[in-house]
Amino acid sequence: MPRSQNESKFWKKLKSRIESSQYELTATRIENSQTPGIPDLLLLDHKKNLHLIELKVTQTARVNISPFQVSFATRHKGSRVWLLVERQMKEGPLVYLYRANAVQQLAEHNLDTVSPELSFSLKDSFDLFINWISRSTKITGCK
Repeated sequence: MPRSQNESKFWKKLKSRIESSQYELTATRIENSQTPGIPDLLLLDHKKNLHLIELKVTQTARVNISPFQVSFATRHKGSRVWLLVERQMKEGPLVYLYRANAVQQLAEHNLDTVSPELSFSLKDSFDLFINWISRSTKITGCK
């Protein structure tokens, strides 16, 4: 299945979890072909923090991250910019959450060598993910 279809399915699962969440969340899918590298999702959490989230799906440890996406993440590291990767596995999908400051390292290496902020099952642990990002603070001192 083409990567864009996989990411579309991931978005639909994520959207369903957002809509059925106990929290008041607002998600807007960003469709932008004019400015490459802009993340896929704008999320307003229940604490009224804005997050930009790039969605990726992979069947291996390798994540296909474009140079534009690395550039965007690098320019915005320290803010609430995230990479959310769904890894398709035999046991079921596992989701990995990375801050923007880890995106370049992940583009150069893989899921097995770059530690995520959080790994979880979207089906079973969505609230953990929302609580994690809503409690996150901007990282100061990033250059």
